[in-house]
Amino acid sequence: MTSPQNSSPAPRQPGRAESAATQTRILDAAEELFIEMGFAATSLRAIAARAGVNLSAAHYHFGSKEGLLGATVHRRIAGANELRLAGLDELEARSTPATVEQIIALFFEPLTDKSLRTGLPQLMARIYAEPESISKPLLEREFGVIGRRFVAALAKALPDTSSDQLRWRFHFVVGAMIQLLNFERPMGMLPGEHSENDGLSELLQFASAGIRQGAERSQATPRLDSNKRRGAE
Repeated sequence: MTSPQNSSPAPRQPGRAESAATQTRILDAAEELFIEMGFAATSLRAIAARAGVNLSAAHYHFGSKEGLLGATVHRRIAGANELRLAGLDELEARSTPATVEQIIALFFEPLTDKSLRTGLPQLMARIYAEPESISKPLLEREFGVIGRRFVAALAKALPDTSSDQLRWRFHFVVGAMIQLLNFERPMGMLPGEHSENDGLSELLQFASAGIRQGAERSQATPRLDSNKRRGAE
């Protein structure tokens, strides 16, 4: 007499929709905890618990905590960067050369879309507060191509300005943008005294003027020397 064959059904494999929903829950939980606690103090186990999934699901979809942090940031940044690159392609395809103001306005344009800004200010503030060993590789992956493309476009608009100067100036422009994302108005200005567009307009004027600053340092511009200061103390 032959033994009956095992008729237990095979484990059900999650469908694409279910898998995508699981990833979204994990990313939402990771974003909340990274913002609240920082990278070092957040564990994959805590993320899985908040997402209501097994720890193995977090490993399966993202591999590691570093991978999950990268995916969390990419989710918030990718849409804005895609718009920037598409807009820059269109701008450079025109017959007339792009101006500094057009290039910088294009870089800031995603800030006018509230759907692209959801969760971004708090997340980026936390990323910039992380040690360089965590933040720098991540930021290079997300912004490296963007930075190089926009600096190259600015070099065409300002051919007499050195590449090093343009990289520094664009670096400071990004810092000013992050400041506005985290603080929508200056200290001492009350809510209701301005609109979001006021801040963006001021930022555009400030950034464009800074980028356009003379191609060579003025002799009247003081040079800061941290080594000299330390020696005097």
